Amino acid sequence: MDADDLTRTDRAILDVLKEGCGGDEPWGIATKGRLVDETDFSRNSVYNRLEVLEAAGFVELTHEPTREFKFVKDPREDGDPDE
Repeated sequence: MDADDLTRTDRAILDVLKEGCGGDEPWGIATKGRLVDETDFSRNSVYNRLEVLEAAGFVELTHEPTREFKFVKDPREDGDPDE
């Protein structure tokens, strides 16, 4: 999977993880529920795309009970620097 394979949902998830949500929330870490709230995509869409992003190594599950994920890397940074 590379930057060209990312869906709008994938991009939104990575953006939230990379930018954080301000306040006391840690950069690069979010639960599935928070990602649904921040991206405005459906719960099923976010859940499905997190599985794909995890399999590709772009995010990592850090806490199973809360389904908390952390940012690992952004495939958009591997390609054209103008993207």
